[in-house]
Amino acid sequence: MKIKKFYASTEQEAIEKVKDELGMDALVMNIKKTQPTGLFRFIRKTTVEVTAAYEENKTTDIIVSDAPIIPRMEKVDVQGFEAVTRDAKIAAQDDKIKMLQDMLYSTSDMLSRAQEQLSVARHRSSENPRKYQNNLVQIFYDTLLANGVLPEIADEILCELDNIEADEKLDINFLVKIVYNSIVRIIGGSLPVVEKANKARKIAFIGPTGVGKTTTIAKLTAEFNLKNNLEVGLITADTYRIAAIDQLRTYGDIFGIDVHVVYRPDDLAHHLKNLREQNCDVIMIDTAGRSHRNELHLQELQELLAIAPDMEKYLVLSLTTKYEDMLDIVNTFSSICDFSIIFTKLDETLQMGAVLNICYKTGRKLSYITFGQNVPDDIKKVESGEVAMRLLGLGDEL
Repeated sequence: MKIKKFYASTEQEAIEKVKDELGMDALVMNIKKTQPTGLFRFIRKTTVEVTAAYEENKTTDIIVSDAPIIPRMEKVDVQGFEAVTRDAKIAAQDDKIKMLQDMLYSTSDMLSRAQEQLSVARHRSSENPRKYQNNLVQIFYDTLLANGVLPEIADEILCELDNIEADEKLDINFLVKIVYNSIVRIIGGSLPVVEKANKARKIAFIGPTGVGKTTTIAKLTAEFNLKNNLEVGLITADTYRIAAIDQLRTYGDIFGIDVHVVYRPDDLAHHLKNLREQNCDVIMIDTAGRSHRNELHLQELQELLAIAPDMEKYLVLSLTTKYEDMLDIVNTFSSICDFSIIFTKLDETLQMGAVLNICYKTGRKLSYITFGQNVPDDIKKVESGEVAMRLLGLGDEL
């Protein structure tokens, strides 16, 4: 199989390009819309990127759907992987440049908005309820609460700033940096990039049902395999749902990776041994969704994880979950193992204050965040600075 990308201003136009050049034999692997950035982003058009796979001597139908696209593919050849890896590295560099540009423009916009809001705030009626005397600090407070941050956490971040008296003496840029750094400190640093090591890195994914563990594993498999050029092993212990096994196997077929099934803890030890002997760099284990209120299921999970004590654990949480339930889930799973957090479904909520709330209340570290169904695109390693920017209104996207 070979992989090629097509670009157009609309999805239909991009699909037509695929048909014209590759014919009806091509498989559409991914459809991605890219919003324009930079100084002239307001006059540029949205770009649609379609990634298609094709084989010169075989024919299949193009698959186009609003649902996650899971094509049937043979093992991708070495040239195909090298091409994707090269494209991924170039895309990553471009994304970094775009992010820095957006940070620059967004910061400038934020300062401008803050100055405008200060002007308005000076003329507010004294009858309006206020938390802070300082107008700019009040703006920060309102913005954090609007993004779902708990009032007591917003107070913790802003309490020392209210001592500043006159708005005319404010260095807005300085105050923005103080608040920004306070949020970054609560969230903490991001995890290191996965690299080749002397022994296989074992990672288990745990959490409630329906939060997107299997899809997240597929995205990370693509990132580790295609972008980082690592050998990945896949294991599933989610035997309660046959569809979950089939879904992971479908993704495994796409990347040319066998999926090993665990029916009892001893099976996990056997598969881990075999995959280590196959020189896998990363071994990812999909576990069954477990209710944090079912003690028997949690005990079974704990027994499974005990097979490899050095295994890393990721607790997968949906940002659409109510905060109180999310906190209960984190505290319950904390009783059986240590873990970092992956947040999913950012695209289904307007607020991400829960990220700051959970980090503040539990001290847990962030790892990745997902924001759609597209494999492998809709996932990224969380940068605490990007979360802070969004919570302060500096940027709308991660």
